[in-house]
Amino acid sequence: MKKNENALARVLVESLDGADEKTVKAVADDLVHELGARRETHRLRGLVDALDGAWAQRHGAATITIETAYPLSGALRKKIEKMAEGAELRERVTPELIGGARLRVDEKIIEGTISGQLEHLSRVLADV
Repeated sequence: MKKNENALARVLVESLDGADEKTVKAVADDLVHELGARRETHRLRGLVDALDGAWAQRHGAATITIETAYPLSGALRKKIEKMAEGAELRERVTPELIGGARLRVDEKIIEGTISGQLEHLSRVLADV
């Protein structure tokens, strides 16, 4: 394993693209065993971080978190999953948001909640 973690992550993402879950698990197990045999398990954390980056580079967003006041409908969730194919979709219900949604796409946050707008208005009025 002379390749650095970023190069290895790119190779893994490319070679496992479209593979079934069983194959991905088998490759992951083999990789962990190989790192253990070489006494290089310290590289796992860097590899996991590099995999997120390699995935995002090849497929776009790696993780999308949708925070809403009410659960998403099944139809809306399916539409979002189709638009963000390949990304991990996380849903969080937070009634305090009142309405709207807050989206987090990897590290970028898009604020569209009523409570967020009220907080913004409060800050603007406090500055007047």
